[in-house]
Amino acid sequence: MTNDKEVLFAKFLDYLQSEQSSPEYLGEPPESANSFDPYQMVAEWTALRHELKQQGKLLRSTQDALEQALEVTRADREQLQIRLEETQKQALGQFEQQQEKLLKDLLGILDALDRACTYWQEELKVLSATSIPAPEAQKSFWKKLKEWFAGKEPQSTVSEKSQMSESLSEILSSNQQGVELVRRSLLEVLRQRRVVPIAARDKPFDSQTMYAVGRELKTDVTENTVIKEVVRGYLWGERVLREAQVIVAVRGTGD
Repeated sequence: MTNDKEVLFAKFLDYLQSEQSSPEYLGEPPESANSFDPYQMVAEWTALRHELKQQGKLLRSTQDALEQALEVTRADREQLQIRLEETQKQALGQFEQQQEKLLKDLLGILDALDRACTYWQEELKVLSATSIPAPEAQKSFWKKLKEWFAGKEPQSTVSEKSQMSESLSEILSSNQQGVELVRRSLLEVLRQRRVVPIAARDKPFDSQTMYAVGRELKTDVTENTVIKEVVRGYLWGERVLREAQVIVAVRGTGD
């Protein structure tokens, strides 16, 4: 096999050293040409092969470095995405905490409005129960004038007292309506933010949304039924914004 390669190489050298006529499209031969050196050609081929190997190694090295850089970049991007998600969660948590605090502050204002409405209603009931009916007759103008000239303080008639009572009733009613209007407006604002009251009165006690602050013996009420709301509770979406503080019935046997 080695002899065949040597013979083939010898023929190749003979062909290169023989004079060949140039094709017509090459034009006139050059005036001077260097003599062909096969050993120089082999040396140049060897150098070229070595250079190709070096370039291949350099290419593989560059490719490895690029892959490593891409891997580092991918890892950095994943870490950045994780940090971004954590930052978003923290920001969302802080926002929810601030919003929860604001909503609880609004519940305090709503409690004050509830107490004000209850107060005005009780005052109107008391005033209605103690109102003085209008009399059938009044003191005349001249009688009151005579009392005034005599140095006496003219006494107010029952009718005047009744009118004062009616005026006071109108004032209390107007105040109660104004407070109720503000209360309803605040309830609507809270409702738009998914804050709704917890239905507790006459409902079975629910430890997830209620807190029992007291118990009362009741013979005509099912045990563990809420009979009174001390503090109204509210839901915020599916979360309990504030537990309802209630009084629960305890089944009694009676006397």
